Amino acid sequence: MLIDVDINNLENKNYLDDLFINAHFSNLSINCNILKGSFFSDSFHYFPITNNDQTFSSLYFRNYNDISNFYSEKFYNNFLNKKDSFKTFKQIFVLGSNSGNNYYSNLLQFLPRIYFNKKSNIKIAIHRNSSNKFRKFIEKILQSLKINFNFVFLDDNFYFFLESEFPQFLNLENSVKILKNFIKPNINNRNSKKIYVTREDSNYRKIINEGDVITLLREKEYKVINPQLYEIDEQIEIFANAEKIIAPHGSNLANIIFCRPGTEILEISPTFKENEKFFNDRFADLSALNNLKHNKIICDTVDVDTHSISAKKYIHPSVLSQSNYYKNLIVKIQDLNNLV
Repeated sequence: MLIDVDINNLENKNYLDDLFINAHFSNLSINCNILKGSFFSDSFHYFPITNNDQTFSSLYFRNYNDISNFYSEKFYNNFLNKKDSFKTFKQIFVLGSNSGNNYYSNLLQFLPRIYFNKKSNIKIAIHRNSSNKFRKFIEKILQSLKINFNFVFLDDNFYFFLESEFPQFLNLENSVKILKNFIKPNINNRNSKKIYVTREDSNYRKIINEGDVITLLREKEYKVINPQLYEIDEQIEIFANAEKIIAPHGSNLANIIFCRPGTEILEISPTFKENEKFFNDRFADLSALNNLKHNKIICDTVDVDTHSISAKKYIHPSVLSQSNYYKNLIVKIQDLNNLV
């Protein structure tokens, strides 16, 4: 069976030094433990396993991920039978990215760890499903840091990483601190101060009566923004310059971390069910970290006729059919009018 090692309770410091590099930003008071050497990992949970069957859930557990399967006898026996056949990569910086290309996860869970790399030339592992926009954004960051790099693309599989590095996952507060420390969007008068962020190109949480919503908001001088039409750095600049933002619950609201204090956020949201409450306060928590004024308008939900290929691949059918997260929304126009 796999062993879960809590590095916070390790008494042998030499043992810890053999396993990890400890990188830190003194000005931010943030440490990052980077697993070094040889280890196995999947490309969904990104949960490393050493040659000695050790794992480190205190460092590599991400919110909303269920890692209990890794400690089952069934998983362990299957792992032992297959591990010699896993594809090997050598001298990799395992950054990773969300297998479904979720922007919230890519921006806030995966990306901040790139700043703890200390090498001038690296190979970075990310999931093949990552968007071109996210790849370009990583490229711009590494160019600004004067780091030469190549991408290594992971598929849905387990891998063996030899002589590699794997930074731990950070909590939300530290991730936000790091991103805001390194990413400085331009503040200017070109961008609209009042924006509505549409999800018209999404497979779920689209606004069914969006025509009525847009008519109302344009009367109140809101500009409609479709994030799909902008590169990530352009999206960040738009959010950073806004004073009022209205948007359906969705990953692009992760960009509110770059908003100036006092910016008003109105989140259009379904009523989340008991087993999906972790979505409920996601953007309220980000707003609190950044001193933003967050409010929410609750909408009725409508079933989605056809889910995306990615959703059907990674999400259980019962979740897709029952979860309000994977439904479309109807906004009560009078309620919206009262709030804006």
